Amino acid sequence: MNKLKIYREYIILALIAALLVLYIIFRSAGNINYILPEPAVLDGESISGITIQGAEVNLEFIKTDGQWYIEPEGWHADNSLLNPIVKALADVKIADLISTSGNPAFYDLNEGKRILVKAYSGNETVRELFVGKVSSTGIYTYMMFPGDDNIYSIRGDLPSRVSDRDSMRDKKFLNINRNSVIRMTLNTAVTKPVALTKNSDGIWISDSFEADDSAVKAAVNMLDPLRCKSFLYDTPADSPEWTVIIYTDEGEEKLEIWPESNELYPARCSQNGYFVNATPYAVEKLLGAFGVVFSD
Repeated sequence: MNKLKIYREYIILALIAALLVLYIIFRSAGNINYILPEPAVLDGESISGITIQGAEVNLEFIKTDGQWYIEPEGWHADNSLLNPIVKALADVKIADLISTSGNPAFYDLNEGKRILVKAYSGNETVRELFVGKVSSTGIYTYMMFPGDDNIYSIRGDLPSRVSDRDSMRDKKFLNINRNSVIRMTLNTAVTKPVALTKNSDGIWISDSFEADDSAVKAAVNMLDPLRCKSFLYDTPADSPEWTVIIYTDEGEEKLEIWPESNELYPARCSQNGYFVNATPYAVEKLLGAFGVVFSD
């Protein structure tokens, strides 16, 4: 009886081992029964144009001399937002095949949801793909290639990097080398012009009042660069309240500032001509260097 029992146990163990081997074999075979696409790696520097089109987005970017622009307006785009998109498009690596017949709507890859992204090198299309939603972990993006019904995943959160036209604009509306500033003047309609000049010792002085050298230097440093809060698409009413002329070794720039509205100051700089909303912190710090006092 003991021998029969031992033989029976050996047979059971052998069957279990055989089943495990078969399971591993078939499971491994199932994992390699498809070949993932291997898109060619692109030279990101060669990408000179990007279009992003979907039901709620329609953007075109063109790169000229290293600067990205939003077309057709020709606005400066924020390079720090465009460069990660370029990198993601240049090196598309398929992580996995998600579905060959699944519901594309579940991945935001149906016609009403998906975003068509194209990259160009000159007039040549070098990358074209549909992007859907980001995975719940935030690690992967679901995507498809035009003409291919398969749904794949790629690393990264590409669609999350794409925003509306206004948000993709470069908010640096004034960019002056702080070390090149040698003189600044403030003009208003009701007061005499006030001038600030940097003397041979690098100290800021004025003939109109006792200038605070540290306050002026802090204001000048803020111009390198000065960022706006948002953009204005309508010309402010009336004339600007303050006009600051900034003289540098290379030339001069004019900054026009309107009275505060909705806790922001409308402004325009000659460097690009954009109308923007500047923050009270920036405006009051700059004008404060000229001795302008603002009530709390």
